[in-house]
Amino acid sequence: MQTHTDGSASFTSRGIFFRGVRADATQIAGLRQAVRQWLGTLHLEPDHEHDVVLASYEALANAVEHAYSADDEMATVDLEVTFRPHERHLEVTVADHGRWRDVIHDPNASRGHGLALIRKLTTEMVVTPGSDGTHVAMRWAL
Repeated sequence: MQTHTDGSASFTSRGIFFRGVRADATQIAGLRQAVRQWLGTLHLEPDHEHDVVLASYEALANAVEHAYSADDEMATVDLEVTFRPHERHLEVTVADHGRWRDVIHDPNASRGHGLALIRKLTTEMVVTPGSDGTHVAMRWAL
């Protein structure tokens, strides 16, 4: 197990887990890279690897943008990626600990399609909002 200043991390042959990572763009970019590197050890089809990295990052970006105010110093996200080789399933869960906030966007901008994108990239996606934050569970049948 490795501990980082931005939260705790654990890596196994079947999973990668991050808890309490600061919810900001710099930190989630690092998570995206860690997921990409770990997926490389699984030798998946390149399209599957791309879909998992993109969907994971989109869910993390949504948590940063919608769960917390910009000045929230306690804002964190959790990320869990697990591979079940016998079932040929890969699962990703992204969790925040905030409350959903709508962000006002420029109506001419091409934004606001994150959940639709995730839905297209995954075999299954479930969004569970709650009083303790929002959990996005994504699954791929490989």
